[in-house]
Amino acid sequence: MAAFTSTAQSPDLDLSYLCQTPVFTSQAPLHSHQLLSRELVEHDLLWRGDGVDTALFRRYLGRCQVFALRYGAEVEVRLRPFSDFVLVQMLLNGRARVDCDGVSLELEAGQVVVLSRCQAARLVWQRGCEQLMLRVPRSLLEQGRQQVLDAGGVDQPLPSAYCLDPMQTRVWMRLVGNVLDQMALHGEQASPEPWVQHLEHSLALFLLTHPPRGLAPRLPDPESAGQRQALRQLVKIETLMRQRLGEALTLAELAAVGGMSVRSLNSLCQRCYRQTPMERLRALRLEAARERLLARRDLSITEVALAHGFAHLGRFAHYYHQRFGELPHHTRSR
Repeated sequence: MAAFTSTAQSPDLDLSYLCQTPVFTSQAPLHSHQLLSRELVEHDLLWRGDGVDTALFRRYLGRCQVFALRYGAEVEVRLRPFSDFVLVQMLLNGRARVDCDGVSLELEAGQVVVLSRCQAARLVWQRGCEQLMLRVPRSLLEQGRQQVLDAGGVDQPLPSAYCLDPMQTRVWMRLVGNVLDQMALHGEQASPEPWVQHLEHSLALFLLTHPPRGLAPRLPDPESAGQRQALRQLVKIETLMRQRLGEALTLAELAAVGGMSVRSLNSLCQRCYRQTPMERLRALRLEAARERLLARRDLSITEVALAHGFAHLGRFAHYYHQRFGELPHHTRSR
């Protein structure tokens, strides 16, 4: 298996520690898709041609995750809607295209694209492309946003998708280089906690304080009015879910806040999330529980499970393992 490479734009980016041990490698399309959906984000995957040679590497920095990914063959990825994190992707080689919520971006090696709260994202990665990704949880951005406001800054919501300009890219890659060097120096287990917190907050603050300086033109969208209405309904529904992660919620309550029937609610969630409303709620609870386990080591697994609506610890452990590929106590051991 060929090693991952840095780019001419970032020759000092050392990926050797990140790529020591893969999460998995596979030459089977279906197997690759199943594992990638579990480890990264749920998505549909279309393989364009043969040459499947998937390799995924991952390391943790506090609540952030750093990935290196190769598909081998050319692929088309259709991401399911997400809002719990921001995904920052850098193309290490080759070319790619990103269409997200009407914004179209063409990427070359060394460019960085930021995906945030995407409702309809389509990504095409050329054969042989390799990418470096950072997954920054939304909770870190919310903490950073308050820090920006306290300092007299302006709250600027991130667009669904945009590219960093060349100067921003150089600064971002220096931050990423620091993260990779920190991992190589200390590993994930023995890293000094205050320094880790400084680095992960630096990543979030960069995204909040370096807005895009220009977006590609929006593509024509004849269904934009309907999509905007569906988005407004989803925002209301997800807001209620997040406000009551640890409380009982019924389908009738979710449908009411979205101004629709239970049947329409099910149809909307299946269309946008490929999940039922209760499956979406459970996914949000699991993501929040994972962030709490990583951030609050003084809390027991039982406390975290109960605080996020899981009264049955056995089922919590089952769902957690199904979603993240590890048990809660393995996450806690990080």
